[in-house]
Amino acid sequence: MDSTLNLSGGLDGMQQVAAIESRRALRSGRAFTVVRIGFSASLPETQRAILRLVVAAEVRSTDFVHEVCAGELGVMLIETGLHASAAPIARVRAALERSALCLHFSLGSAEAGPGTKRTWQEAWRWAGVLLVADATVPAAA
Repeated sequence: MDSTLNLSGGLDGMQQVAAIESRRALRSGRAFTVVRIGFSASLPETQRAILRLVVAAEVRSTDFVHEVCAGELGVMLIETGLHASAAPIARVRAALERSALCLHFSLGSAEAGPGTKRTWQEAWRWAGVLLVADATVPAAA
């Protein structure tokens, strides 16, 4: 993602990137994946910053990691469709599981763009549904 972008905070910043990526997807014909990661909103800012770094370390430098609100990160996997997103999502999940910063997190993702018949807004909502579903699945013993 272009580091010269002047992004708004919260969901507005994610919307700005999603709009840019949606236009790029239409031009290139390549889908992208929206990932939502939920965690405790009570984590101090320093720990949330570390979580952002942990997630960013597991995706490409061209991908986008943004704190949407105190308890949620949004990740945009640029030009990465459903099948290609499995590996980076697995790396993010494994890194978060290794992290001692939060005891519980949940993750949901959905593909958007050409061939998916899904806008980024629909992908965002669907990823939210999967985020909630992931939160209700008990951890493996």
